[in-house]
Amino acid sequence: METIVDEPQWLRTASWIGCPLAGAALGWFLHSISGWVASLSWVPFKGPFKLVSEIPQPWGTVTGIGVGLVLGLFFAAVWAHERLIVKVTPTRITLTTKGRSRAYEAELEAVFLDGKELVLLAADGRELVRQKGDVDRKAVAKAFLDHGYPWLDEPPPVK
Repeated sequence: METIVDEPQWLRTASWIGCPLAGAALGWFLHSISGWVASLSWVPFKGPFKLVSEIPQPWGTVTGIGVGLVLGLFFAAVWAHERLIVKVTPTRITLTTKGRSRAYEAELEAVFLDGKELVLLAADGRELVRQKGDVDRKAVAKAFLDHGYPWLDEPPPVK
């Protein structure tokens, strides 16, 4: 039996839809105000805004939306690549992030979240891993407790 703690499916789906849509909207918005921004006397770096405002229509709008869409897809891909997936079994803990999986089978003294970092302490007190990730605190605690690991709600005091 294994328990996997990951972002909810709705959030993963929403990131792949929402990020490109938000990027496209931002691209459209930036193109639509580029002429106005270029006309302001106090704005530094007017060149890029002036260049964008001079792209003939409808290509300026299409380009703004397209660039925003691509940047949104890139952001969604980075988000997916960076997320932490925790797989817990009674004998092994596997952490997957950035396309790499690492498994730990050591006897543990404690498992806890220190801010947004998942920490595994070996039986001898040394830190096996400190992995940054945005995991659901309740779900990860339940996964470790269900498999008999020594979960702590707070980081232990420094020895």
